[in-house]
Formats: sequence, C-alpha cells, structure tokens
Amino acid sequence: MASEKELVAKLVMADPGLPRPNPTQAYWQHVPHALANAQSASLPTDRDFAVIGSGITGLSVAKTLLERHPAATVTVLEARTLCSGATGRNGGQMAANVGEEYMDLAEVHGPEMAGNVAKFTFRNLEMMRELIEEYDAVETSEMQNLRKLRVFLTEDKFNDFKKSIARLEADHPSLGGLYTILDRESVFKDHGIHGAAGGALLPAGTVWPYRLVTKIFAALMKKYPDRLAIETNTRVESVEHSDSFATPITSVFPYTVRTSRGPMRAGNVVYCTNGYSGHLLPQLRGRIHPFKGTMTVQDPQKAMPNQGTSVSWGFHYPPRYDPETRICGQGLYYLGQSAKTGYFYFGGEEARMDETISADDSVVGEHSVAHLRSVLPQFFGRNGAAPWKLVSSWSGIMGLSSDGLPLVGRLPSTLTGRTGTGEWIAAAFNGYGMANCLMSGEALALMILGEDVSDWLPDAYGLGEKRLQGTLTPPEAIKALSANL
Repeated sequence: MASEKELVAKLVMADPGLPRPNPTQAYWQHVPHALANAQSASLPTDRDFAVIGSGITGLSVAKTLLERHPAATVTVLEARTLCSGATGRNGGQMAANVGEEYMDLAEVHGPEMAGNVAKFTFRNLEMMRELIEEYDAVETSEMQNLRKLRVFLTEDKFNDFKKSIARLEADHPSLGGLYTILDRESVFKDHGIHGAAGGALLPAGTVWPYRLVTKIFAALMKKYPDRLAIETNTRVESVEHSDSFATPITSVFPYTVRTSRGPMRAGNVVYCTNGYSGHLLPQLRGRIHPFKGTMTVQDPQKAMPNQGTSVSWGFHYPPRYDPETRICGQGLYYLGQSAKTGYFYFGGEEARMDETISADDSVVGEHSVAHLRSVLPQFFGRNGAAPWKLVSSWSGIMGLSSDGLPLVGRLPSTLTGRTGTGEWIAAAFNGYGMANCLMSGEALALMILGEDVSDWLPDAYGLGEKRLQGTLTPPEAIKALSANL
C-alpha cells in the first residue's frame, strides 16, 4: 500500500524525542534499586567522559573506562531513573540470533564477516555469564544457563533456517554443533509445543537485567566514588562543541552537554542511546529508528510445569500485514519462564506501524496485550482455555538500524554536524542487546582510549563511509519495513 509505505518513511525519519517521563512500569523494575534516582547535589562538570544512557551498554562503557584509565572521570547521564530504557524493559533473554540471520549476513558481508558476527555474539553471551559470576549476581539476577528452543511455525521458515545453519557450519566448522535441529514430532513429543513445522535447540540463558545492571553500578560507585557520577532524571537536551581552544578548559573539555539540570563540560561524549539516538543526532534519523515492543508477565497458575531452569523459547513465523486493520505481525514471539514463580515472560510485536515505529513507551497497546494473552496458551495446546492471569504488561523501545547491525565507533562530523572528534556511539542492537551490548560497550571504550579492537569487534559494526553510503541509509530502512505491506 502506497499510503502505508509513505507512513513508514515518515515514521523512520521522525525525531524520536527524549525518553518519555512517564513510561509504563516494567515488571523488572517494580522494586526500584536504591540508586534508581541517584543524583549529585549539583551537576558535576569538567569531566573526561559523558556517557548518555544507563543500560547495559552505558554500564559497559563506564566500567571499561574506569578500569582501564587510572584517572578518568566519568559521568553517566540518564533522562529517567537508572536502567529505565531498553535494558530495563526487555524480555530477559540471553540468546543470539545469528543462526537464522547467517545466510543473509553472508550474502551481504561475505562468509568471513558473517562468521565474525556469529562468534562475537556467542562470545558476548559467555562474557555476560562471566560478568554475572564476577559480581556474585547469579542469585540476584536469577540467571539461568539453559537451552533456547527456536520454534518455526511454517515449513518455509523452518527450511530457510536449516539452510542457514547448514551454510554456517560449512563456512565455520568451529561453530558446528551449536544448533540441534528438531523435526516437528520431536518439538511436539519432547517439548510439548503445538503447531510447529520444526525447531532447533541452542545454548542460551535468561536473566533479570535490571537487577544485574543496578548491582554492578552500585559496585562501581563504591569502588570509584571520586571518578564516577550517576546523574538520573537528567535529560540531555543538546551537545555543543567549541572550535576555539583559546583557554585550557576548552582545549581539554571542548564539549558542552546541556541538560535539564544545567550545562556540563566534557572531553568526550558517548551515546548509548539506542532507539533515541536520532534525537541528539538528527543525521542518524532513518539510519537508526525506534521500535516499540510489548512485554507481558502471565501466570499459568500451575496449569504448566515450570521449565525455567532448562529452556526458553522463540516462535518464528513469516511477518504478516492485515490491510483492513493495518496491523503488522513482526515474525517473532519470545518467551522465558521464572524458575522461582513459574511466571511466563512473553513478548512480541503485533500492532499498527504507527504504534510500532515509535519511541513512546508511556502506553502499551491493548490489542498487543490481548494478542499475547491469546497466543501463548495455544503454543502449549490449550486452545479454548481462558487466558492466563496477567501479572504485568509494558512497552519498551528498541533501536533498529537500516541494515540490522549495531553501530559501534567514532561518530564522523557528517553525522554530528560538529568539527570535534570526541563523539562516539554504541547503539542499534536490533532487539538482541543481550548478545551485543556488553562487548560493544567494552570495544567502544577501548577505542576511545586508543586501543585496537579490530581483531574481535566485527568491522561490519563500524561507521565507515561505505556503510553510511550503502546499507546504513533511510531508504534501506524503509525498504525493509515495507517489504510485507
């Protein structure tokens, strides 16, 4: 539909604005951390690094800068409460998606680069586990090492997946054996899932992300009290660069970060702003766009066994569009289960384009919630049963890039509109932040400190001119989002 494609073009180019001051309450945050509203008595200034965003990426950047630079001063700026963005609102899944994406990645970037992306995401999940153990957060974050069951609901999706895995293993024998392919009978008989064409098991995990991030921030505040400041409820309204180095201050701290609590000077500005990146960086609009997801917590009330220590699930189907209702189904549901309560954490995107390509997490669509409630029991063969008890529902804003890959690196002046070279970004994790954020943040911090990370950070995540002129463009985003209209 021409009108729908025009709407998509308008939405991806829109200013996402600042994070909304009154977001829907995510279940993960229903008991706020003691640092939720952390603030200095007055906004500190003359800081080496201003990190915008306090999710897993912002945490990783700040942690690495503090650990690797013995004197660096770091201020983390958050528009709302601590870890209130995508990390604190996601599905709690520690899983990679490179298996189903490998064929497309290899076609666009070549098998070597596609393999680098695969290895990076699986290593990132290992690093997440190591981080959780390092900070004694296994119990606090309810981390579970388990297997993810990817379920394919149509023969075409299943066949495409099998081809992708076959090519992955042929191109990279070291990655062989990660995926166990299951036929429809095995998915039904061994795992109790109805309606599948087939499936696959792979190593994965689940975690309470808000508890993890806030616990580590608290540890860093204790370890670096004079070098780390966390400024929540401090909206960054603009960033300016001084071209004049006439004074010692402007030469060392050339950036002025203007916030709702006043200005602060900084040597470098680091954007860990994901779906909101286009607000402060207008040249990124269309290259990165916000994408709103819906999450629910549903209580089966002992109608189902608790499998929270052994398996999580993903349900894949062809994206769909209903021209009468204008509702789009985006092709994936994601599901985990609490090992303690038995609650199901179930999410997916089923809404109109103007509801989905949106940075407004202050509302959650009634249709989306009702849809998630009706669909979940059916996967377990409970057709016709009453929906399970709804414990919580909320929305969250992901950051999607036009080519489906993160952006990690120094921002060129063509994207900032400023002459300085001290602006950096790690954003656009395309719904798979848990498989990318930690190491992307670490890589970015090391790049800022002048270290070479090219042997492990995929070059495809960079901001080179070839990408900026080729795959990372607004027309590519519009094309991808309009493909099923």
